[in-house]
Amino acid sequence: MAIITLARERGAMGDEVARELAKQLNYRFVDKKVVDERLGDMGIEEKHRKAYDEKKPGLFAALSTAMEDYVRCLKSLFYEEAIKGNCIFVGRGCQVFFKGIPGVISVRLVAPLDTRVQRIEKALGVDYKTAKQLVTQDDRDRSGFNRYFFDADWRDPCAYHAVINTEDLTVAQIVAVIRTMVEQRVTPEQIATGKEIIENLALGQAVVRHLLTECQLPIFFLEAECLNGEVTLSGIAYSQDIIDKAKKEALISGLKRVNCNIRIGRMGV
Repeated sequence: MAIITLARERGAMGDEVARELAKQLNYRFVDKKVVDERLGDMGIEEKHRKAYDEKKPGLFAALSTAMEDYVRCLKSLFYEEAIKGNCIFVGRGCQVFFKGIPGVISVRLVAPLDTRVQRIEKALGVDYKTAKQLVTQDDRDRSGFNRYFFDADWRDPCAYHAVINTEDLTVAQIVAVIRTMVEQRVTPEQIATGKEIIENLALGQAVVRHLLTECQLPIFFLEAECLNGEVTLSGIAYSQDIIDKAKKEALISGLKRVNCNIRIGRMGV
């Protein structure tokens, strides 16, 4: 039940590779449509899904609590999908969410600008100038998205197991390279360990969403780390009453004990 994450420049054939890889490996492709539907089911409005999807938010969007809800839900759905195993994620910070987890292969697809522009020009039937504008804007958007939401350098090769230049490669050749990586690098032991880690991450996100979204507790920088049926909370709250409520409400299904390191404080103090 390996997991593959694909980061891609526009015009580097990311979606085409993901679809063919999913077909050959019989993996689920968690694409834009799946992500959009899941986020909608979680209560993220369409206007916010469009505003934040692989884009750096504008000033007013960044000040909205909807942005925080979006990121929390994005993490939750990625981990929930990953628990099922055998899946491929494309973009949207997937390489950050699964960084360092055993059983995960992270790949970035790139190509020279001119190659990517020509591919988009042909695919969309637009002129070269328009295609170049689309490609460069997408590069800025995806870089800004990763930098703003995750403080991550999307272009850093060390964030991936492999960076593949697709300029002179076919989709089939790229798929063959990634398949070989999965088959030779991922072991059953890694998959089992990775699944346990992801289950704990998913449970932690469920706690965070429950406390902040459903209970609407005003806790800043809230984090929930789960291990062996226990959850450890950290963050900043205005009062002991809020902390007590968080300790009570955090004991959701799958947990037996709550350890609370939330401290009392005020923003900016």
